[in-house]
Parts: sequence; structure tokens; C-alpha cells
Amino acid sequence: MSNESRSIFPGIKARKPQYVLGTENGTRRTSNVTEEKIRDAIDDIEDNVAVYLEKCVPVVLVRHAEAYSIDYFKDCSIAVCLRVKGYLFRMWRSDVYCDEAADIMCTFFRTASLPDMTDWHCQKIYSEDEEKDADKLTVDNEDFRYFSCADVIGALENIIEGKSRSMLYCFAKDNGGYVEIRRCDKDTGPEQAYKVEYVRWTEQTPIGYRGKMSDFRLLRSWLWDLIDVDGLPESIAGWEQFDVNNHFERLMFRFLDEEKDER
Repeated sequence: MSNESRSIFPGIKARKPQYVLGTENGTRRTSNVTEEKIRDAIDDIEDNVAVYLEKCVPVVLVRHAEAYSIDYFKDCSIAVCLRVKGYLFRMWRSDVYCDEAADIMCTFFRTASLPDMTDWHCQKIYSEDEEKDADKLTVDNEDFRYFSCADVIGALENIIEGKSRSMLYCFAKDNGGYVEIRRCDKDTGPEQAYKVEYVRWTEQTPIGYRGKMSDFRLLRSWLWDLIDVDGLPESIAGWEQFDVNNHFERLMFRFLDEEKDER
């Protein structure tokens, strides 16, 4: 990845007050952010323990991936925090000292652009309560804040009828998880096919399945079981199991590679 930065919100929009600065390990927060305040907070990192610079309107990388915060810690580590398919990740590296951390944060504040994250580490954040607060529904990259079970089924119906291309439903019951359903390209065969990815987060190892199917009645019945019954349904016969942790780590780095190629 090059050292150049891509501005997501160029010009006047980038200079609007869209940030929150958290100091004293996040216990003090202000939306009156300046570069001077960012540098002062980092200079006092021994007392602050951690400094957070959050963007109120996240930086969209690619589909279902956005960056919303850069955090700096007393142990000289820095992290870019991201949401991928409704779940929280961070890209982090160690041995970042105050001057470099201040430059990274000030650039993020000034231009809404991210640092070069080549060779940074990818880590899923399991401790955030907001991951389990509520179900989430995204249709063709549009998020719905208020919806019902009927809306989730309606999203699938729109995919079947050709009105939509994809849906992502993140559920909170048990330990949470998600199902993503996408229409395949029209040239896949005489019948319309749908790609499905189904992940259940568990306390030990998360479980993931993916498959392709054309029986929309079976798919609709399975989705209804997912949103309406107490437990979570098993995968449909023929779906393949995959390593979820490995998949998300590869996905995160692919997102970053795509962002690099677009610069």
C-alpha cells in the first residue's frame, strides 16, 4: 500500500466538525476537536492511558466495510477500528511513538484518510457490547434502523423478484451471527441461483457455512426459521463449512488491498 492518502470527504465537507476526541481512557469526550487538542492529548498519553479519535460519519472503504476510529494507547500501539459486515475489527501495530501517532490522527482529522496499514495486524473485537445490542439489516448497502421479521423476509423476496441484489442480516440471539444472501450472475444457469454465507459466533470457535442454491422456497423457509424460532437453524444440506476467523482476516486484508488499488 502506498503512503499516499485518499480523501473520502474532500473540500469543505472534510473540514466540518465530524469528530469526537476521547481522552483519559475515553472518560472525557469532546466534539470541539482541533489538531492542537489531538497533539496535546497524545503528549499526555501517560496520564490519558488511551486517546480515541472517532469519526461521526465513518469512512467507507468498500461494501460492508467502514473505518470509524483511530485509537492510541499508552503502550505505544495504535489501532484503526473498522466495522465489517456489522462486526468490529481493528488493524493495529506497536512501536508507534507520540509524534508519528499525532501525525496519523491529525491526517485522519484533517482529510478523513487512513494511514498505510501494510504489515499491520488484524484482530476481531469481541468485547464490544454494541455487537449484540440489536439485529441489523442491510439491503443493497442501505442500512435499516427499524425493521421487523416481515421486512427481513421482504428483503429476500426483493432479491428473488430481481428488485435487489443482496441482503445482510446480523442477528443478536444466542451469541449472534449473520446471514448474507446475494443473487448470482444471470449466466450461471437456467434457474436463478443465490449465494448464501451463514456465520454463528460462539464462545469458542465461530461456525461458518456457505453455499449456492436455486430452491428459493427452501431458502425462504430456512430464513424464516432463523428469525422466528428460539434456536438457530442448522445449515442446509450441501453448504460447505469454512474457517470463520481465517475468512475474516483474509477479507479484511482484501478490503485494504482494494482500497490501495483504488488510490
